[in-house]
Amino acid sequence: MIIPGRWQAFIASIVLTLLAPHMPPGMAGFFLIITSAFICMRSSDLSLPFALFILGLLSFFGLLPAFVLCAAVLIVATRELIFSYSGGRPAEYALSLIGGLLVAALVIFYTNGGTWLSAVVGVTVAVLLHAILQQNPYSITGELVGVSMSMLLIEVLEFQADLPLVATAAFISFGFAYFAYRLKTADIAGLFSAALVGILLIVFAGISWFLIMLAFFIIGAAATRYKIDYKKSLHVEQESGGVRGYVNVFANGLVSVAAAVCFGVTHHPIFIAVYLGSVATAAADTVAGEIGVCSGRPYLITTLKPVPEGTNGGVSVTGEIAGLLAAVFIAACAVLLGVADLPVFLASVLGGLIGANIDSFIGEVLENKKIVGNAGTNFLATLGGGVVTALLWVGFSPVF
Repeated sequence: MIIPGRWQAFIASIVLTLLAPHMPPGMAGFFLIITSAFICMRSSDLSLPFALFILGLLSFFGLLPAFVLCAAVLIVATRELIFSYSGGRPAEYALSLIGGLLVAALVIFYTNGGTWLSAVVGVTVAVLLHAILQQNPYSITGELVGVSMSMLLIEVLEFQADLPLVATAAFISFGFAYFAYRLKTADIAGLFSAALVGILLIVFAGISWFLIMLAFFIIGAAATRYKIDYKKSLHVEQESGGVRGYVNVFANGLVSVAAAVCFGVTHHPIFIAVYLGSVATAAADTVAGEIGVCSGRPYLITTLKPVPEGTNGGVSVTGEIAGLLAAVFIAACAVLLGVADLPVFLASVLGGLIGANIDSFIGEVLENKKIVGNAGTNFLATLGGGVVTALLWVGFSPVF
């Protein structure tokens, strides 16, 4: 059953899309503000009118282009309509993705504005945010604002990516993400977050960068399954049986994506070092933790005193060697794919190993004291590994 407010939002989005290109600047936002007030009077659900009011206000003051405003509202309204009829079964995520892409394409053709990349990113973010926020009473607010801001960011970058490139990136990324979902190494939110990461990597930096990230996910999944029964007996196995969610994807991949986007915009080689350092850090940390926990009692990184297996901040010789080999594997993949030369290779190997130990240090100093969570630890470690790799690359380049 569809809530009346959702019907009104769907109809309003269609009207807005039809009228926006013919309105003076700011009038589309004013129209949306009036619509939000009307829905507020007719519905007890304030999340929808609140979101429309925010977008209308941004558009009224010229902060949100007409294309982004129309596409965001129509994408989310379409997703709402599909899930209202379907009941939210897993297959409807795919249907929402297809429906969102269709309406986004119609907006592009009708308004003669916007980019295919922002449309694909907006639709992916819409479905991803629904998977994350569906139990939140203000989920629709988060979706509309999140989709608008993500599309706006892509538009502001003014990055030139034609339809064949964007379509290829989406096809490859969703293909591998769905494969991970079917293998139960990612949940629904993990599927769409991984696809989003893949699309941005391919479009801004190229397929080789995506394959490097894919190499990390493969060895990470393999390391997670290594001696899984023994890890279960120690109660140190990954939560949810090693199934990755959006938190894990973004914690390990946010720095990498930022580096890829910066490289695509500036073409500065330092961002290659940041990217490889962050990926090597994530790989080294994952493999070191999963292999090291099976090698006997570790030692606390700050005191070198023995601690129980699975303790945050615990390191072992076996784990360090495994982490080093993982960093070498990622760096070697980069060389074989033509992304890295010798200075970048050496910098990313050392940076990845250092970044993995930064993770252990933060785990002991901050995570064990509940100052940051595991996701925060992973993010800071990949950031540290990326920065260290960039500094090492600057130092190695004159020598080699």
